[in-house]
Amino acid sequence: MTQPLKAPCARCGRTGPAFPPEPAWGRVDGPLCSRDWQAFAEARANNTYVDWNDAFDNASDDELEANFDGSAR
Repeated sequence: MTQPLKAPCARCGRTGPAFPPEPAWGRVDGPLCSRDWQAFAEARANNTYVDWNDAFDNASDDELEANFDGSAR
């Protein structure tokens, strides 16, 4: 993790220390506050997504289809 910036979080809008998202996370707007940065880090570590918008931006077509037809874990 790099040094924080004083900026609004791209996800929740709170201004304060914010960190850029990791490039390996895919399409994630940034910077992120520590709470939201942690949410993305945990989601990626667990091979999942933070919310529907994150899944829509970063999930494969097969992952999205599995969610729609109920076969998702």
